[in-house]
Amino acid sequence: MRVRSTQAQLRELDDVIIQVVEDNAPITLRGVYYRVLSVGAVAKTEPAYRKVGREVKRLRETGDIAYEDIADGTRWTIQPQTYDSAQEAARNTAAVYRRNLWLDQPDGVMIFTEKDAITGVVKGVTRELQVPLGILRGYSSLTFAHSAAVSITAQDKPVYVYHLGDHDPSGIDAWRDLRDKLTEFAPDADIVFDRLAVTEEQITELELPTRPTKRTDTRTAGFEAAGYGESVEVDAIPPDILRRIVRDGIEQHIDPRALRLSKRVERRERQSLFELAAEFEEE
Repeated sequence: MRVRSTQAQLRELDDVIIQVVEDNAPITLRGVYYRVLSVGAVAKTEPAYRKVGREVKRLRETGDIAYEDIADGTRWTIQPQTYDSAQEAARNTAAVYRRNLWLDQPDGVMIFTEKDAITGVVKGVTRELQVPLGILRGYSSLTFAHSAAVSITAQDKPVYVYHLGDHDPSGIDAWRDLRDKLTEFAPDADIVFDRLAVTEEQITELELPTRPTKRTDTRTAGFEAAGYGESVEVDAIPPDILRRIVRDGIEQHIDPRALRLSKRVERRERQSLFELAAEFEEE
């Protein structure tokens, strides 16, 4: 039997949800649920998750939550880049120009996420630091893994491959599967694999909420035999902490001196592009 919440209870829940989104945006819907759960505003049940989902939907419709504050990496629009004129194209090229900062760095870095939704949480960091962000949607396809392996091999230097995924039977095995495929497709490359999240240390240190491990998953027996304990979703990590984990993982490979030199070159080259754009408009 479903127990309906009173209007007062819903208003209290709405206040918590709004504050969670303000403090953590962009954040996934599941991330909102975990943050609301962490303050004791709802129970750790699927009906409670659905209730949070309904309230988030309503609060977006009423304008209390901005639509863009809820991350959704599962849907996108494919549209070619076009311009109103050649002059606009020249100005835009100068404005958005960024030199590849990794050209002068000793290592390469790639990040892979098991879940589409996490893309919206961390893409601001990976875009800023110019690191490829691969979305696996569970297990990597052969085509996707081969393409990544070709990119890794082409860098001709050590490449650190990091993973963001659930701490559950499928999440752990999907990470194993990705490592195996990249190693097979890039046998001569110097690849270092590491899992950024979720780790057992993070579960303990951050006191992350767990969920029952799926008994229907054929990998559950092996997961439990390895002593992994209960399952934890990557969405359970507070978004600001997850972004910091990703940033720290990337920045440890950036040589500050090489970065400063690269930025100086970038500024000169961008100025040259602006000058070319100005000349183009004068013609």
